[in-house]
Amino acid sequence: MDYKRSAAGLPRRMLARLLCCVAAGALLVLLGTPAHAAIADKRNDYNSDGISDIAGVNGTSGCLYRWLGNGSGGFAAGVQLGCGWGPYQQSLSGPGDLNGDGVGDLVAVNSASNCLYRWYGNGSGGFGAGTQIGCGWAPYIASLAGAGDLNNDGDGDLVAVNSGNGCLYRWLGNGSGGFGAGTQIGCGWAPYSGYVSGGGDINGDGNADLVAINSGNDCLYRWYGNGGGGFGAGAQIGCGWAPYQLASSFSGMGNIGGGTAGDIVAINSGNGCLYRWLGNGSGGYGAGTQIGCGWAPYWLAA
Repeated sequence: MDYKRSAAGLPRRMLARLLCCVAAGALLVLLGTPAHAAIADKRNDYNSDGISDIAGVNGTSGCLYRWLGNGSGGFAAGVQLGCGWGPYQQSLSGPGDLNGDGVGDLVAVNSASNCLYRWYGNGSGGFGAGTQIGCGWAPYIASLAGAGDLNNDGDGDLVAVNSGNGCLYRWLGNGSGGFGAGTQIGCGWAPYSGYVSGGGDINGDGNADLVAINSGNDCLYRWYGNGGGGFGAGAQIGCGWAPYQLASSFSGMGNIGGGTAGDIVAINSGNGCLYRWLGNGSGGYGAGTQIGCGWAPYWLAA
């Protein structure tokens, strides 16, 4: 045995093992923390470039399209990925990474069967085959939304308002493409049903947050995530959002503008144009900017 001692007074072999363990732990911290932050901030990154993208169904053709973010608040041209998505258009959502491969995935409820399906992102802007992962989702079709990683375990999660009781529920991802049981985390959400969306991290604390439009007063609200699967009190952060209230048009985007805060996109029902609002990092947003027209037929992934 090697009993030669280091300057620290420990056997050299023991010191070497200790240093190895410390280095491994430090590497896990360095690698793990950005992964969690990426899920919260860029939950809908479908090509693994660190920039949030848009997915949506054309309500006329029933075909799925995606638009890759360019990192400066805009998007590349839309690409058709497949058709037959009509039954999923109302509930299409981007929860984040559901299977630990670092790519954003999609989920939606089939309106004919009320069953939940998921599609894994392939890392190149497309998706694999759909897999049914549960039924009985009828009360949540109108408001299902990807929330990013609500409990900082690296897995994408879901939220939705139950149309029967107006309460908000969340489902935590299990890391293998499915979700745990639904948990009620607050009531009185009926005015927000259909307009709730994960907002990414909008205040820089590393936790995924929620945004939604109140259909009663046309104002935008935000709820900060607490990192444990729940949210703080809602705060009004702007009004005049009536043109963006269509259930198909409003989506929190993670980050699209090259900063660190979560952003928003929405389709104006008056002119069919897409607008974006860049997060300011303090829980609010800058002025809306028009970034394209001809979006009226599309249901955006929330």
